[in-house]
Amino acid sequence: MINSRALLITFLLVVGFMAIAVKLFNIQVLEHDRYAKIAKNQQDKALVIKAERGMIKDRNGDILSYTLNDVSFFVDTRMLSQTSKGRIAAKFSQVFAKSEKHYLNLMESAKGNVFLERKVPREKLLEFQNFIVDGFVSVDDPTRNYSYGNLASHLLGYVNNDLIGLDGVERTFDDYLTGIDGLLYVERDVQGRIVTVKDELSRKPKSGNNVYLTIDTKYQKILEQELKKGVDDCGAVSGIGILMNPNTGEILALANYPSFNPSEYYKVNDKVRRNRALTDTYEPGSTMKALTMAVLLDNGLVNEDEIINTENGRYKIANANIIDVNKYEKLSVREVLEHSSNVGITKLSERIDERTFYKYLRDFGFGNSTSISLPSESAGFLKKPDYYSTLSKPFISFGYEISVTPIQMIAAFSSLINGGTLYQPRIIDKVVDEDDQVIEQFDSKRIRNVISQTTSERIKNLMFGVVEHGTGKLARCSNMLVGGKTGTSQKFIDGQYVKDYNASFIGFFPADKPEVVGLILINSPATGKYGGIVAAPVYKRIVSRIVEEDIKVIPQRISFSREEHPLDQLLESSFSNDEPVFLQTANIGEVVPKIETANQYSSRLTMPNLVNRSLRDALAILNEMGLRYDIKGSGKVVEQSIKPGTQINSGAVCTIKCEDNNMLQTLGVF
Repeated sequence: MINSRALLITFLLVVGFMAIAVKLFNIQVLEHDRYAKIAKNQQDKALVIKAERGMIKDRNGDILSYTLNDVSFFVDTRMLSQTSKGRIAAKFSQVFAKSEKHYLNLMESAKGNVFLERKVPREKLLEFQNFIVDGFVSVDDPTRNYSYGNLASHLLGYVNNDLIGLDGVERTFDDYLTGIDGLLYVERDVQGRIVTVKDELSRKPKSGNNVYLTIDTKYQKILEQELKKGVDDCGAVSGIGILMNPNTGEILALANYPSFNPSEYYKVNDKVRRNRALTDTYEPGSTMKALTMAVLLDNGLVNEDEIINTENGRYKIANANIIDVNKYEKLSVREVLEHSSNVGITKLSERIDERTFYKYLRDFGFGNSTSISLPSESAGFLKKPDYYSTLSKPFISFGYEISVTPIQMIAAFSSLINGGTLYQPRIIDKVVDEDDQVIEQFDSKRIRNVISQTTSERIKNLMFGVVEHGTGKLARCSNMLVGGKTGTSQKFIDGQYVKDYNASFIGFFPADKPEVVGLILINSPATGKYGGIVAAPVYKRIVSRIVEEDIKVIPQRISFSREEHPLDQLLESSFSNDEPVFLQTANIGEVVPKIETANQYSSRLTMPNLVNRSLRDALAILNEMGLRYDIKGSGKVVEQSIKPGTQINSGAVCTIKCEDNNMLQTLGVF
């Protein structure tokens, strides 16, 4: 019996040893490569070292967006004893001033990896320099930071938790901004602790490139502050503002209000995050009259002093009444633009061939996206001549039956005042690597010539008059001559025009050689309602602040003495006897303020000598005297149509011819 048991035990031991031997043979010989690979993977580990995302800077190198090298701490609770948990809780309570119970609860709440602190400043690592506990780990967890909070949020965009760009420049230039991650090869022991680092296999991370924008932070701050004030003052829903260099297409500032903090983009909805300057379209209203007038001038269909019968403010086409609230029997072409006459521009637009009109509007950029380097741009809507009704051309001539984006409108307007060239709007200046070497330079892109240099000078001259004598008076500045055009349009909602408005102003300065063109669009103002009332003052404040804060704009300062109408007086004189005229199928028109030219001089004046004066000084004198003017060329005055010493009446028109010279260019006048 005993022998049989011994034999059985011996047999089982032999079988067991044979099984072990077979298994060992299988591991050591037959599947050696597989198990060697598993062992190597357990011992050798490639740790990813996150590359730093590139910075976004303004044109002057001011940092707008950068990455903070934060760290996060977590524990693997499977490797922790109660003693280890107590040590960790005590240490974290000391460093982060939270209770030990807080951290103990976190470690007891789940199995596996548990984060104790996320995205804390990297210097906190120094507090844990000699703190070693199995299962306690720190990891790089970078955070994208925006230096000025909400500033330029719609331009910059934002990133997700993995630092992938989701909107704005962060999205369109994500490939440039994203660096190349590094690798750190390490060998671990059986408990997962790092034993050694294999430098020969490791590689350092390569930081992303830095992107320089064309915007100027000073201009951006001014625009955003004044846009917010303008929206709040008139109880509007929102506002859009753009400042642009008309000679290059560079965006100097772009803002939407309300704005948001890109670091907390998830706290606002898509409507607030959307860059409405590119995505939203609107019917521009009377700002379109400047473009229509340019088409007329470029084709030799009008001259500025021609008299137009404006029918006492009421003109019927087909089944529609075109209405001017300010009823004039006759206006010159110049005054049609100054007083924003719907009747006048309608009658003038009848002279333009439909296909010619469409071609010019297409050349101005309407109906196509501008291809600016930002996402989600809309192309707007431009009706083709084949689909025109009897009313289409007159309606388009003063800004209806056409939908545009603010970025399209300011690009088109720039071509009116820069000599006739349409430029692609540009937001990116250059991309440089971490060693500050230029990777890619983004130059201005000329699209096409739309109007002639002569036409540009003429329309620019007419728009001086809009600000000095017409609907844009509230944009006049004491330290700068500006030009521009007001616009007010009703909204088309659910198939009909309603008592809700878009009020806008587009202006430019300095007067004879514009360096900045600006668009202000106020959405649904509760008070004021009209572009000349709510948008023009915003533009005025922006220009005044830029001139005061940036000496490069106009080194030589001048001032003007004008009799200014307070806002309440303007409102009373302009609208006390007039109700707003709303768009209907048979009744279309825009309310525009009727503002009389203030003149503090007597009716008989003596013409001064303007020759050899800068154009800026000459215009200042003419405006002081209440005289109208027609400008030929730019630079220094070389001729004047009214001889010095001549007795003239206020309101007379003086033609002045100018030519460039080096001194004017050196001074940067106008």
